[in-house]
Amino acid sequence: MTLGAALLSVGALILSATILVAGNSLQFVILGLRAEAEGIPLATIGAMTAGYFIGYSVGSIYSPRFVNAIGHIRAFAALASITSGVVLAHGLWVEPTFWIGLRFVTGLCFAGLATVTDSWLNARATSNLRGRLLSLAGVAMITGYAVGPVFAALGSVDSLVLFVIASMLMSMALVPVTLTRYEAPAISLDGEGAETYSLARLFKETQLGVLGCFVAGSTQGAFLGLGVIFAGRLGLDNAAASLFVTLALAAGALSQYPIGWLSDQLDRRHVIAGLAGAVGIASLVVMATQPSAQPALVWFGLAAFVAGVAAMPMYAIVVAYVYDRIPENSIVPAAATLVLTYAVGSAVAGPLASWAMVSYGPSGLYLYMGLLMLAFAIFALVRIAVREAPDVTEDIDAVVARSPGLAPLDAFADEIQLALPLEEGDVAGS
Repeated sequence: MTLGAALLSVGALILSATILVAGNSLQFVILGLRAEAEGIPLATIGAMTAGYFIGYSVGSIYSPRFVNAIGHIRAFAALASITSGVVLAHGLWVEPTFWIGLRFVTGLCFAGLATVTDSWLNARATSNLRGRLLSLAGVAMITGYAVGPVFAALGSVDSLVLFVIASMLMSMALVPVTLTRYEAPAISLDGEGAETYSLARLFKETQLGVLGCFVAGSTQGAFLGLGVIFAGRLGLDNAAASLFVTLALAAGALSQYPIGWLSDQLDRRHVIAGLAGAVGIASLVVMATQPSAQPALVWFGLAAFVAGVAAMPMYAIVVAYVYDRIPENSIVPAAATLVLTYAVGSAVAGPLASWAMVSYGPSGLYLYMGLLMLAFAIFALVRIAVREAPDVTEDIDAVVARSPGLAPLDAFADEIQLALPLEEGDVAGS
């Protein structure tokens, strides 16, 4: 399968996911700005971020069976609908405990959405193009993350308007994926030859992959939850702080594909170690050079670039590395385990990064990211020294569908995805 064919077969999914994360990133920004305006302590804001990723962790445990039971398309539609409603509830009652509960529910849903997206994408990739396909999907979704905060200029953080816009984006995200004529992967947890992947087993087989997902979650969670507060506390107004987040995510999007391409040409572990080491050092440079005068635009530009590259490209490269090592008929359970690892890292990030900001000032966020990335880079170099690279077959289809879903285009509507199992023998979509 060519890269173009693989990309075409998942185009609707990528578009839906991109719109969805635009609404989610807007929600991160407006919650941070609103919490600051309401005088909510930074530690409590960190707890809100942790609440989201704790929900993400719990959701990742149960999402494989949920997706397997009702199918990729129906699972995506159901979970996106719930998140669209939940985002509106934030504007109805501004109360920290209530918001933490809502963030938990949102994280629960996004874990399922991530499982749908990751397993669907990987089921359409081949080993020799997986890094590029995931990176292109990553570029699209990071672009969604980058565009989302721009909508913050359309209303005041004190009103319901921005929550409505975020909800509208999440609702519109259902349209492409529910109307697609391309077949979703038919994967069963109980299928012949399928293997389950607990966190312990995956860690035993690929320590670098598991810790890489943890680190990616920790850096992304820290920046998404606290990046806008970092910018605001260093003198930027609400509009400029939102733009700072957008510029950082745009930097992540621009760097995603070149790094993914490079990982398809070289040992992925070398790319992972180099990326972690480079952004770790750059983060500490940003921390050490924080200007005393407000605001220093060149410094903020550097900070945005470093944050974007630190927070975004790592996950796709690590996931591609993991899938090079595991059986191809275990994508859904492995994807869910990786999502769980990412979520645990993100849940830890909120309290730790907020503590670093309280202790060392706003740039403590970069101290946290820099030390984490440098430690991971050292670990990656150790793993390179003690373990050989995986033997990757160049052109084996990583499609784990039992149906004839290898063709890029299904000429008929995906009736399996839309039918309800009302009679014995009916098959739910997968």
